[in-house]
Amino acid sequence: MMTLLKSTTVQVLLMALASVGIALAPRFALDQERWPSGDIELIIPSGPGGGFDTYARILARAMEAHVGVNVIPMNTPGGNGQRGATVAYTARPDGQTFAVFNLPGIIEPEITGDDVGYDTETIDWLGAMALNQYIVVVAADSPYNTIADLRRAGEPILFTAYGSSGIAANRVLCAEAGLDCQIITGYSSNTEALLGVVRGDAAVSVPPISTATAFNRNGDLKGILLMTDREAPAFAETQHAADAGYPVLAELGLLRAFGLPPGVPAEVRDEFSVVFDRALAEDSVTSWAAATGAEFTPMSADQLRVRIQSQRALLSRYRDVIAGDR
Repeated sequence: MMTLLKSTTVQVLLMALASVGIALAPRFALDQERWPSGDIELIIPSGPGGGFDTYARILARAMEAHVGVNVIPMNTPGGNGQRGATVAYTARPDGQTFAVFNLPGIIEPEITGDDVGYDTETIDWLGAMALNQYIVVVAADSPYNTIADLRRAGEPILFTAYGSSGIAANRVLCAEAGLDCQIITGYSSNTEALLGVVRGDAAVSVPPISTATAFNRNGDLKGILLMTDREAPAFAETQHAADAGYPVLAELGLLRAFGLPPGVPAEVRDEFSVVFDRALAEDSVTSWAAATGAEFTPMSADQLRVRIQSQRALLSRYRDVIAGDR
């Protein structure tokens, strides 16, 4: 009798444990699928200290307050942003990796038919932190005051330029305005390219407005065209592209854009998007932008896609002009 009782008791216990196991199994599986499953990597397509690096690290710190894990910046320079874009694009689509992308820098090689390891049309865009648009500047004592003055010069105009996007901006401007331009490259930064204009290496440059503003504290530059439809207080008297007859130039600009690799599950993507949007609205981000004067024009995913399509259309229009620089 004792043996039978013990056997029955053991069977009951085993059945109870089994039922608990069955009850717990689905919850355990759900826990394993919860996002994030660990630290998140943020791919940065440049070295430490540059513009993309700065924006990415500010966002990473803001995201950590909402996601509960570390957001680890991973600098992946090379190929004018193409290497970082490829690493991010081919990452496992589990929501543990995202990137800041150099736009239009990584669109240009797609337009010109280069073999790249990504497709900007299938990146799962989250949004953007900034749109750095361009201004055409000359030295303060330059005889040129408008694009029309450059056209009347009757000789090739020398420009300084930095980076693939900067060179493309110069070339698109020259093509759209019908200017005969020669572009001097090889500068180590936009600031160096502007110094080239001040010391007389060339007559003109097309830098981001924010860079020109920071550089021009001593009034060494004069703006002759704002390639934007927004105001630029530091160059309040400068003519806008639309007023000069070149409205399409306002479509161009350097985007600090963020995205996920294609294929991230919808529920994970939605959670990630919420965290990203909350980070953009963080006081730490807005106060940083206000204190440093950094361009901060946050965009939703939909707004970013519209801007990307307009830039793609503009760059496609000048495909041969851009390709000629490669």
